[in-house]
Amino acid sequence: MRWILCLSVVMLCSCWPGRIAGAAGLFGQPSSAPVILMGEVQCYGDDELKKEYFDTFADKLGQALRTAGLAAVGRPDVTNEAGRHDAEDSSAEDMALSAIHMDAIIRGHQFDRGEAGAKLAHYADASMGRAYFHDEARLAAWRAQRQETYFLAPDRQAAVQGIGQKYGAAYLLFVNLKEVDVRLKHNLFATHTDVETRGKKVSAALDYYLVRVSDGRVYEGHCANKKTAQLLDFGLGKLGKGMNIDTLLSEVMEAQTNDLVKDMETAGLPSLQ
Repeated sequence: MRWILCLSVVMLCSCWPGRIAGAAGLFGQPSSAPVILMGEVQCYGDDELKKEYFDTFADKLGQALRTAGLAAVGRPDVTNEAGRHDAEDSSAEDMALSAIHMDAIIRGHQFDRGEAGAKLAHYADASMGRAYFHDEARLAAWRAQRQETYFLAPDRQAAVQGIGQKYGAAYLLFVNLKEVDVRLKHNLFATHTDVETRGKKVSAALDYYLVRVSDGRVYEGHCANKKTAQLLDFGLGKLGKGMNIDTLLSEVMEAQTNDLVKDMETAGLPSLQ
């Protein structure tokens, strides 16, 4: 089965009671590193993921941050499956974090309006104007700048500062999981199957946004792994040849979170510091 995943992961929880199994205990560890708040895991594309994928990914990202010695804190509702943070039962903070995440996406150089879900496309049109995304020459010049960092809109900067101060965080982290493609023997399979991973093809891609609380400056990172052998070896080396689809997906997620944290350590944090 092909999943085109857009997951916005904002930052990990010091405690996730009742939300993500095993997440409690990953956060609040003593650390001299700057505190990172993970506020949202989201899909801003046209396709949705199962809630369990969001939860598992967030759990693994928390583990990866902790293993790297980064101080991660979080909120009760980190994963935002199907964009429900603007629903009636969403808190003002949920909605503010979703807006911050969308603002980071549309102002980054990876944003493509044609691949965005309706919610994100409408936000982009309202914030920057529909004509902006149809001016190819302007877009080409914008992307050619290759700036590593940029700023959120002023109102979103203020929201970042308020939320960051509440949690004692120096940075907010958002993750947008865009693509996971798993093929076996040239056929697509559903998630729950006992079919072994022979004749496999795997790819995965995500964007993440690290926002500095003090001024709303954003680092946009991109992690893509389309090398089937590399992803499979990551899991097969530990688990042998009998992996089923669920196990393979778990290993893909672990590879993604490790890549994200490594990139954040080597590029994201230094760019903002």
